[in-house]
Amino acid sequence: MSKLIIDYNQTKQPDFIGDIHGHFDALIQLFEKMGYTINDGIYSHPERFPVFIGDYIDRGPKIFETVELVKNMQETGNAIALMGNHELNFLELNHKDKEGNSFRSQSKRHQVKETDAAFLGKDLDSYLDWIAQLPIAIESEHFRAVHAQWEVEAIENIKKSTIERLDEEGLRKVYATPNLYKSIEILLKGKELKLPEALHYNDHGSEPRTEARIKWWQARKRTLFGEDFASLPGHMIDKDISTFNHDYDFFYEREHTPVFFGHYWMDANKVELMSSNACCVDYSIAKKGILVAYRHTIREVLSNDYFITHL
Repeated sequence: MSKLIIDYNQTKQPDFIGDIHGHFDALIQLFEKMGYTINDGIYSHPERFPVFIGDYIDRGPKIFETVELVKNMQETGNAIALMGNHELNFLELNHKDKEGNSFRSQSKRHQVKETDAAFLGKDLDSYLDWIAQLPIAIESEHFRAVHAQWEVEAIENIKKSTIERLDEEGLRKVYATPNLYKSIEILLKGKELKLPEALHYNDHGSEPRTEARIKWWQARKRTLFGEDFASLPGHMIDKDISTFNHDYDFFYEREHTPVFFGHYWMDANKVELMSSNACCVDYSIAKKGILVAYRHTIREVLSNDYFITHL
């Protein structure tokens, strides 16, 4: 199995922690609220084990401190840290293909300005090396975890690959295999569908969007924009899409193993499960929301009672 897909081999029960985006102080508050204690700069719990769901960088006020803590906990065996789409983007901006061009256009450099500033004067290569080895997903008998979307075909494509790291060499191999790159994009960014012009919008970062993230964890309703698509600005949620005959019918069936994910900028005023077996832990900390964890107990059904917020 590719090292990008890992198993959960801990005896402690997992705490899934959502997208942090440099909000270090909120993470510390969350750890303290969950009963973790600090020793030599590492937070631990006698019965629980943290699983970070990705997106440690960009947007927040203490990006370096966040990465340093997550890195130290992961490297000492005190946490699992998954890769998020922001980590992938950062790798792509800082690594080059065989022609000497960065994998991600430098016109997108402004999107990581806070992260660039946070690592100024630091040993950036060592942190890029750490990011490159982060796994993309966890697959175990009792639960699954991924940053954005669980799709079996994408998981299987990565398992069959020889890619073990998304460093410069690994990215060159990925880009040379379009189906593999597409699989990584699905897992880290989620499926997006092209929109009719009437539904184009600017996202939370004021970037123009001609595609939108599908709510893959539920069956399609095909009535209102916000019922089938996620991460929309408020004024777009109630747009009528009854004439938008999109044909994406996949959804995460109820009999599948419980899955935990982040990425989707959920409403901080409505912390709840997406379905009986799908749990998002991204509640928009980087948009004046809250940092959220879900305290899972293996073999127990999911419940809204097991969410913990930093406030």
